[in-house]
Amino acid sequence: MQMPNLRSDITAVPVRRTHSQVLARGCSGASHNSKSMRASEPGAYGPQMAAYMRLPNEPIFRVTPRRICKLAVTRLSSNDPLPDVSIPTPPEEAFVVELYLRSVSPVSLWQRSRLVNADHNRCEGAVCILNLEDEPSVYFGSAFDLLQVYVPHASLCEFADEHGARRCETLNWPFGKVDPILKNLGVSLLQAMESPELAGSLYLDHAVLAIHAYIACTYGGMRIEPYAMRGGLTRRQMQRATEILTANLDGHVSLSQVARECQLSVSHFVRAFKQSVGQTPYRWLMERRIEAAKDLLLNSRLTQADIALRCGFADQACFIRSFRCKVNATPGEWRRTLAD
Repeated sequence: MQMPNLRSDITAVPVRRTHSQVLARGCSGASHNSKSMRASEPGAYGPQMAAYMRLPNEPIFRVTPRRICKLAVTRLSSNDPLPDVSIPTPPEEAFVVELYLRSVSPVSLWQRSRLVNADHNRCEGAVCILNLEDEPSVYFGSAFDLLQVYVPHASLCEFADEHGARRCETLNWPFGKVDPILKNLGVSLLQAMESPELAGSLYLDHAVLAIHAYIACTYGGMRIEPYAMRGGLTRRQMQRATEILTANLDGHVSLSQVARECQLSVSHFVRAFKQSVGQTPYRWLMERRIEAAKDLLLNSRLTQADIALRCGFADQACFIRSFRCKVNATPGEWRRTLAD
């Protein structure tokens, strides 16, 4: 079988603006290159999934750390069909939730080498859930672009335990049915991952955790009891969390680092923080940035560009947009009003 020529720039959601690195935040928050990640991290995501699908380039992907396991997000795309049926993924207790970012036709699915779904079209926004215990393999007969969310079963159990919900054994969604909510969540995540210097690690962590919660509740049928939402951070936890966030106005500290200092899981920390202050950690940090910027505008002669960098904004334009959104005036207008 003659293999069609795939694009040399098959892409994944960039966490960094390079194809030689992947961002994989473990408990230490360290970064690893893609070769070491493939060798040390089993699972059908990132470079390993690209290898199963016979794609020539290793994608860049994001892994969100959790205490028990990792939730990984990978984007795979090509301007050509797959050269052949993908290699069956080794069985493991995990799911891959696929969100199609463009229409693909035809699409075929095998489970344990048995064809179960052939020559079907997948339109933009369609969702397919693959149970990796079924050793799935696929074939895409046209150009494709999809977002894959790797969800270990242990992460679903952890989510249920943290929120007082009944554990689910599987994920269910009509195969290939469009899910506009997941599509919107996925697009928002992609936009953030394409500009990590603007979004920061906190925002990306929130976006991935929002997708995880949606998958658990919508596809897993979990129901969070009201009592599970009660309770906030202790005074010591709140003090430590705000100290870390304030010391990292650039937003590049990860939620896992702050949660670890509070001896909580990420989702528990986010929920407790919001319960305590009425805002997510990311929103709270944005307000601290604006307050720091106001102080510098009032008490220094620094330029807006210098203030933007000191307060953790990616550039002056980003600073002006955020300031106007919060204060209903540009930094220059606000400064001149006080001067007058």
